[in-house]
Amino acid sequence: MTPTASSKLDRIAFYALQATLFLAPVFFIPSMSVPLQTGKSAVLLIGITIAVAVWLIARLKDGAFSWPKTWLYAGAGILGLVYAVSALASANQAASLSGQGFELGTLAFFLPSLVLFMLIPIVTKTEKQVFYSYVTLFIAFLVAGLFHVIRFAGGAGTLSFGLFTDVTANFIGKWNDVGIFFGLGAILSLITLERTPLSRLLKTIVYIVFVLSLVMLVVVNFSPVWIALAVLSLVFFIYELSYGKRSDGATRGNLGTRIPYHTLITLVVAAIFLFFGGRMSSLIANTLGTSQVEVRPSWSATLDITKAALKDNPILGAGPNRFATEWLMNKPAGINSTLFWNTDFAYGIGFIPSLATTTGLLGILAALFFVGTFAWTAVRALLKEGSSPFSRYLVLSSLFASAYLWIFAAIYVPSNAIWILTLGVSGLFVASLREDKALGTRHISIVNRPAASFVSVLVSVIALIGAVSFGYFVAVKTVANIYYQKGVVALNATSDLDKGEADVLNAISLSPTPLYYQSLSEIYLARLNNLFNDTKITQTDAQTKFQSLIGTAIQAAQAAVAADPTDYKNYMTLGRVFESVVPLNIEGAYDSAKKAYDQALALNPQSPEIRLVMARLEVAKKDNEAAKADIAEALKLKSDYADAIYLLSQIQISENDVDEAIKSVSAVATLSPSDPGIFFQLGLLYYSKKDYPNSVLALERAVSLNSQYANAKYFLGLAYYLTGSKDKSLSEFQELSVSNPDSQEVKDALAALAAGKSPVPAPSSAVNKPLPVKEQ
Repeated sequence: MTPTASSKLDRIAFYALQATLFLAPVFFIPSMSVPLQTGKSAVLLIGITIAVAVWLIARLKDGAFSWPKTWLYAGAGILGLVYAVSALASANQAASLSGQGFELGTLAFFLPSLVLFMLIPIVTKTEKQVFYSYVTLFIAFLVAGLFHVIRFAGGAGTLSFGLFTDVTANFIGKWNDVGIFFGLGAILSLITLERTPLSRLLKTIVYIVFVLSLVMLVVVNFSPVWIALAVLSLVFFIYELSYGKRSDGATRGNLGTRIPYHTLITLVVAAIFLFFGGRMSSLIANTLGTSQVEVRPSWSATLDITKAALKDNPILGAGPNRFATEWLMNKPAGINSTLFWNTDFAYGIGFIPSLATTTGLLGILAALFFVGTFAWTAVRALLKEGSSPFSRYLVLSSLFASAYLWIFAAIYVPSNAIWILTLGVSGLFVASLREDKALGTRHISIVNRPAASFVSVLVSVIALIGAVSFGYFVAVKTVANIYYQKGVVALNATSDLDKGEADVLNAISLSPTPLYYQSLSEIYLARLNNLFNDTKITQTDAQTKFQSLIGTAIQAAQAAVAADPTDYKNYMTLGRVFESVVPLNIEGAYDSAKKAYDQALALNPQSPEIRLVMARLEVAKKDNEAAKADIAEALKLKSDYADAIYLLSQIQISENDVDEAIKSVSAVATLSPSDPGIFFQLGLLYYSKKDYPNSVLALERAVSLNSQYANAKYFLGLAYYLTGSKDKSLSEFQELSVSNPDSQEVKDALAALAAGKSPVPAPSSAVNKPLPVKEQ
């Protein structure tokens, strides 16, 4: 590189991209007020923006453009263009363009990642710079690996920074993303150890990364990583035996080739843990507390959602970042009977397969063209003879590393950090091919060409303005997200409604989004509830505040609906606002709540939860028959819906239909065998029927689940007495007198027992009385 101003700017762009690659897996801000993934995404986008801006300034200075000759650039350009058109055509542009905080599927994150892929080969101009990129990644592997090893040794409280409260918490993404990341570390380090001579320091670092990566893979034990690692290690092992040089420098292609021991070790470890490591992995997970289950839609479920989405939007799909909308509208039958009936999946089985739903036929064809071009380029590069041993090492290492990451883009939904590494390492692969003379370079100079100079300068200036504007947009949206998170922390940690409201309003002023308006509406509802419980306020002031609070709550909820009329949650928020005043018989409140819930149901038609909310609305209106009808609909969608059955039991109790109530609560107890409250209610129902033996059984279960359940112990003491177990009755009340020394009911029961009398005050009406003992 010549020591010109433009070459210095190119180096700055290179350093900016190096910082982006390093920060992708390790960056975080140790504050509860900064969402981890939002902060990481913002830093990555700003890093890419800086690199683009500096590179454009360099081109304005020298008027020279050069890039590798490869169809991958055309593939990336087509994919980015289709993605942008799909986002602009989306029914919810805000969600598709930037989402809540630059999620993986948004245009604001996806398009810059493609720019990263295209820019890395342009600014990475030498073999040394490619290798420096590897060194950057090796340092990131070291930092992340040592972080987890220290936490495993010291416990979850070590290096928690107030954020990582669980041992599996990390700054890369999900726990399986950690496994994918260290799988990449294993591949890069083993090929480096096999293929290139290193200084003592670098060799030590790479060896540590190699060992750390395998150790972390054993701890995470994500089987797809073992499969991918085993397959790629086997391919590289065979390749080395066939093409690698012998230790004495003899020719290739004979059985005398040096055995790649690091690859063999990796292959053996992957095979052992893939086929025989179940028991060992379970032992490790139980010892370290790293057991975790991650659920995604299956291939068949993803295909079902895609088919349904393409019926309505075959060309451009539902819009980027809108898989969840299609999931709710077309949820496969049987999902409601699983533990994940109420999960709004944002992606399908993998990120690339999900593109068929979100970007339609054009999007998936563009993605397949790009990935297919990469695969074809990789196969050709694998079989080609290199120009030098070092350039061949760079090609092979970047090829296998990027192929590994693309596998997980197809079969998994990677975190933003892993996706950035996928595009970044793929860019290094293209740069390595160019340095290996497998790709040519196209040069264009606009010097002394006025017409071309005018057009290129105009386009560059527009692009530069766009880059700076995008950086500003990212910064503003990130600050808004931080304000919102600060408000959430204030509300949850200290119940400070004033600070929570102020922070949420600041967030809305910077970047109005539906989620912020939803939270603001909930804050006003909380203030409304406080107003109802305020016994000191005058009636006039109460009416004034009530009108103000209900009005602002409605306005906030309506703003959420206006910002995104395709999200059922916004209508649920609006419905809750109106429902809160239905018991006050305010004209139009019931009808408005019902209309909002109906609209929510239209967007999420298979949700039993919405049906249950509608049933509660009917209860508030005192229309038990309509409530029962909605409960019946909820149970059609989810026959084991405990909350719906519980509400039905409450209605039956209010109607004095104790027998049916017992059936309902018994069903809930079967579905929720660890809920002491359910067994307490069941015990009370049996008690009210004078079925004291069954009452004892239910109340004993409640107490066994919660030994401090004072009211359960109180009625258990009464039931014991009524079944002739006077000693047990006395024991229960004596224990209660210790935990509740101020309870008059407990004192009366003990006095009665001491006098040889019954401690039972009024068994026939006990169910309808307020609970006798205050829970501690």
